[in-house]
Amino acid sequence: MPSFVLWVEAFSGLGLFLFGMLFLESQIRQSAGHAFKSIVQRATGTPFRSLMTGLGATAVFQSSSVVTLMALSLVGAQLMSLGGAIAVVFGANLGTTVTAWIVALVGFKLDIRLLSYLMIGIGGLGGVLASSDSRWKKHFGVMVGFGLIFLGLEGMKGSFGGIADTFDLTAFNTWHPYWFVLIGFALTGLIQSSSAAIAIVQSALYSGIIAFPTAAAFVIGANLGTTVTAMLGALGGTSDKKRTALAHVLFNISTAAAALMLMDAMIWGIDRFAAGADGVVKIALFHTLFNLLGVVLWYPFIPLLERLLLRTFKKTPLQVTKWIHNAPVTVPDMAIDALKNEVNALSIRVEEFALLAIDISPPKAFEAGLSVDKLLEAPQKHFDIAFDRLYANIRRHEGEIYRYIILLSPYCPEEEKQVQLLTLQHTIAYLATAAKAIKDMLYDIERLYDAASAEEQSFYKDLRYQILKSVLTYHAVAQGAEAEREVLDETYKRVANSYKNSMNVIESIAKNPAIPSEMTTITINALHLAKSFTKSLRNALPPGPLLNQP
Repeated sequence: MPSFVLWVEAFSGLGLFLFGMLFLESQIRQSAGHAFKSIVQRATGTPFRSLMTGLGATAVFQSSSVVTLMALSLVGAQLMSLGGAIAVVFGANLGTTVTAWIVALVGFKLDIRLLSYLMIGIGGLGGVLASSDSRWKKHFGVMVGFGLIFLGLEGMKGSFGGIADTFDLTAFNTWHPYWFVLIGFALTGLIQSSSAAIAIVQSALYSGIIAFPTAAAFVIGANLGTTVTAMLGALGGTSDKKRTALAHVLFNISTAAAALMLMDAMIWGIDRFAAGADGVVKIALFHTLFNLLGVVLWYPFIPLLERLLLRTFKKTPLQVTKWIHNAPVTVPDMAIDALKNEVNALSIRVEEFALLAIDISPPKAFEAGLSVDKLLEAPQKHFDIAFDRLYANIRRHEGEIYRYIILLSPYCPEEEKQVQLLTLQHTIAYLATAAKAIKDMLYDIERLYDAASAEEQSFYKDLRYQILKSVLTYHAVAQGAEAEREVLDETYKRVANSYKNSMNVIESIAKNPAIPSEMTTITINALHLAKSFTKSLRNALPPGPLLNQP
């Protein structure tokens, strides 16, 4: 096979593997019900249980890499503690020796490709047939995620199969055994399987091509090479995923170092106490002994390792506030000015959130001289935006402001300042309600955007008009245009009075057999949420120009 094709397959396998990791995490988060969480928590409730879980799972899957990736996915989905994941990884290293024993005693090796096809097939078919609101749909997604990871690993292994098959160890037979540590590491990193690499050296040892000490050094390197898979699995993941991968690296490096220092003594002991065994069995015993040594050395220090790892990969928290984090609460006048500006920044954030939800560009919306009708008549561009992240930032912004008000209150004993704080507190509460209304409306808006019938399009147009009109009027008042306050009041009155007309449109939608029946519920829900949004914006305005920028 041409080398170019080989590298394309390897690159494709890597991409499939990484996508499978991310997909599996998302599906686990969505499908993790109480029962599943309980199973994981029971299995990893203590370091010993976690260790046994890693050992047993590796014995079943015949791959420490697969079990390590499972642990990374579960800790990334916050279904397993960091300490539990570390112990599972330690157990997986010990469990991977089972494969060497199977090769030595039986000569059997599990082909995981068939398992990956089976999981993707069952998961894919089940996901298509399951209803969208069924919890089984997410469970089938988990199966697909595992299958993609397995298939990605097999793709990487397969692309380097030629290397593994033609790897001639006799060319290095005169080298010092320690060089075989590097060879074992490199080969395992390429074919993504320490079990396969060890099977190669077992074959060479059985054939008499290499000596037992050389094979022992190779096995140490192969064990160290499994860290490549863990590091790949942690790419782009959460901090706990990276910490778990780092624990794996530390465990394997320290275990390899201890095994190298004690290699001569271990080889002597095995030769003496297992003199009648062949080399293949001896190397399986060596593999087991030095991994067991690593577990014995590290197991008592798992809690300490967890505490130390928690200090790594710390992300700088996203700064959602613009003013108050620079204003000490001990200077009340400065703090209140900063607080007013911060509430104004929050209101703009809520306005932008609402405008993006109806596919209106915020800079364009606030451009002078553009009417609501002109903005709605412009060609509509559907924005692909992470609304969950935007809403999470709004919620955090609200919380930071509220906390600042609580901390500031004791430094403002004057009644006037207390009234200002209470008014601002009410304002952020109503802004929170307005943002929540838009967030709850996102699915409805998405369905209405894709609607084809004239009735649905008419309702969608009215909905966009109401939200846009409410935002623009609120924005004008908040920025000091007091004359617009009456316009916002009038807008809300029209919304309340047009309820009957909107219900007539909804009735037309319900009567149209070509329109899915759930659209009736969607439009009713959107109608009430839009009304709540406009009312919340109106109530968010203080009696005077409290939110104005200085």
